[in-house]
Amino acid sequence: MVRQEALNEFFEQFGLAYSALDVDNVTSMFVMPFTTNVQGDITNWTEFDPLYQTTQILFDWYYRQGFRSARYTVVEQLLLGSEHAVVQLRWKVAREDSHYWIHDTSYQLRWVNDEWKICGLMQITDPSKAEMIMPDERSEAWSPLAMAEAALADEIPRPVEK
Repeated sequence: MVRQEALNEFFEQFGLAYSALDVDNVTSMFVMPFTTNVQGDITNWTEFDPLYQTTQILFDWYYRQGFRSARYTVVEQLLLGSEHAVVQLRWKVAREDSHYWIHDTSYQLRWVNDEWKICGLMQITDPSKAEMIMPDERSEAWSPLAMAEAALADEIPRPVEK
C-alpha cells in the first residue's frame, strides 16, 4: 500500500507542476532512459538535456496556445509488481479564452531510489474521433504533443540513434 500511496502523491505533485508549466519540477520527475509515443511516433531518450530542452519548448508553445492551468482525473492505474506502474490521466486544460482542452496521457513509471519516476509517456488522440465525453460546449479534444510536434518539428531536439 505504501507504493500505491506514493503513486497518488507523486501525481498530485506532478499535476501541480504540469498545471504551472514548471519545466524544472516536471522534468525532475523523469528518469532515463525515457520513451515518448506520440501518435505512434516513438522516441527513445537516453540523455536528460535534450529531453529538458524539448519540454521547455513544448511548455512555451502550450502557453502561447492559451494553456493557463490543468487538472486531471485518473482514468486507470495499474501497479505491475512492486517496481512498475502504468497510469492514464485525463487532463482538462483551462485556456486563456475560458475554453478547455481535454486530453488523455498514459504514463509508465519505475520505482527508483524509493520514489516513483516517469520513464515514458504515450499520447495517442485523434481529436476528430475523440470518444471522450465533453463536459460542455466550451471543451474540445486536443492532442497537445501531436499538435506541438507538427508546429515545432524543426525546433524540437531529437536524440540521435546510435
